[in-house]
Amino acid sequence: MSAIEYRRLEPVTVYAATGIAPGGADVPAAIDLILPPLHDALEAAGVDYREPGTFWYEPIEGTEDLRVWVSWPAGDDPVPSDAWQVVELPAVERAAVTTYRGEMSGIGAAWGLFMQAVVAEGGAFSGPSREVYLQADGPQSTWVTELQQPLA
Repeated sequence: MSAIEYRRLEPVTVYAATGIAPGGADVPAAIDLILPPLHDALEAAGVDYREPGTFWYEPIEGTEDLRVWVSWPAGDDPVPSDAWQVVELPAVERAAVTTYRGEMSGIGAAWGLFMQAVVAEGGAFSGPSREVYLQADGPQSTWVTELQQPLA
């Protein structure tokens, strides 16, 4: 994990699909159910979508479940479809941001350390966390993921 920086996140319109991680556990299994059909639908439709992929996570009120979102930025003219939602991720005036490099098996621990460090620096969370996959080709050991946590 790299140093934490604090900055504004710009709004972005994305093609997104969602699923549930029961009990907030096994997020990778939820992603595995969401990602391939979304990617295949975008490819089949021939719509303009771009890198980097952005995933975000929202607690479901009154449960231990976690809503998992998988998305890619939409091109200039987003096209609606039954296979995805067009979602506007809002701007965030202040977010804590760090970079994680490596296998996805270690990202949960990286999130834990990141969140602890942000709280230790006086940060108060506000809104769903995001993962932006800056480099996700090739072996996971070479992946670069930006962890973003909106702050109050």
